[in-house]
Amino acid sequence: MTNDVDLIATCWTIAGDFLPGADRTACPLPLGERIAAAASAGYTGIGFWHGDLEYMGDWFTEGERRQRADAMRRGLFAAADALGARHIKVMAPFGNEGWPRQRLIDEYGSLCAEAATHGLLMPIEMIPFSDLPTLDAVLDIAAGAGAANGGLLIDIWHVVRSGASHEDILKVPARYILAAELDDAELALHGDMTEDTMHHRRLCGEGEFDVPAFIDAMKRAGYRGPYGVEILSREHRRLPVAEAARRSFETARAQFTGSAR
Repeated sequence: MTNDVDLIATCWTIAGDFLPGADRTACPLPLGERIAAAASAGYTGIGFWHGDLEYMGDWFTEGERRQRADAMRRGLFAAADALGARHIKVMAPFGNEGWPRQRLIDEYGSLCAEAATHGLLMPIEMIPFSDLPTLDAVLDIAAGAGAANGGLLIDIWHVVRSGASHEDILKVPARYILAAELDDAELALHGDMTEDTMHHRRLCGEGEFDVPAFIDAMKRAGYRGPYGVEILSREHRRLPVAEAARRSFETARAQFTGSAR
């Protein structure tokens, strides 16, 4: 089993009974308990939701939304400085509000410029039910901004659900692939896209996605960074955090034994 890969336990993988959109804004499990569980399992890092600190949204907006987003930005950057963060996920626009392409490019460029002063990468996560639903759409914004710390976060879940192939990853220039995430699922959707995304992911190797082939494609595309492991499912949320960390780590790491080095 290969040991030369850094795996990050994303927030949801070790968050217990907590998920996006919940009434609570922060994970109920003590931070120390989550860190200990992830470290014991073998993870080299963890992620945080914004209530705990993850994801930067509304960076392209105006008015009160932008004021709230800017306050979040300041908090995230301060936390990143204190924690020595590698990257902050950037959320694409949602809701088909019609934000002009050039505005997104300009605002993303400004966001990246500010993040660079903190030594941070700022990958936009491609999400098929967002307003940037494809690899090409996110690449268009990142390439338009041209920031050295700007690019894409590529999650196998969203690649498969967007209808893209692993070969489509090879069309993204290596310098724009800044982060990656792993998970698994059945190929058929359970309910709508949101229901499926939040509640029906599987541990790597326990679904029908070809995780080793995804890893191979990422390597061929030139990616050499860490992989987040992001498991969102009702079943996984019921596990004790130590077991959730151990099982998610072991199943993810096993996927690298069958991928090309």
